[in-house]
Amino acid sequence: MTCHDCHGKGLVDIERDVVTYPGYIGMDGEEKIAPTTKRQLVREMCQTCNGKGKIHKRCRNCKGTGKALDREATKAAGTPVIKDCERCGSKGFSRMPSSVAYRAITALLPELTQSSWSRNWKPFYEALVAKCDIEEGVAASEFQKITK
Repeated sequence: MTCHDCHGKGLVDIERDVVTYPGYIGMDGEEKIAPTTKRQLVREMCQTCNGKGKIHKRCRNCKGTGKALDREATKAAGTPVIKDCERCGSKGFSRMPSSVAYRAITALLPELTQSSWSRNWKPFYEALVAKCDIEEGVAASEFQKITK
């Protein structure tokens, strides 16, 4: 998936103060000519995708492993404590929020209102996602039985 910040380029345009003339300091250490800075548009590496232009659908907390560092327990124990990722439920990827589904559906059905979505269709969407998660678990257990 292409990065939404740099649009796949890996670079973003940002206005920064740039030193156009470094100035001049004499032999006596006194500043003779002051440095000149101007506000210019510069290209910098995209922080979201790290300059790659693509982002992965992995969970940002556990980076797709399903295991994350427990910061509070690590501070208390003094050694790294690993726990199941709470953000993605140890799946390795974050669930798509219902707002994204709402925007996709309103592209096809512009007359669908936010209140109608929240009251009628969002619970149906959530139930479908839950059913898919259950069936995915069943398929994974069957696959484990077959491959053992």
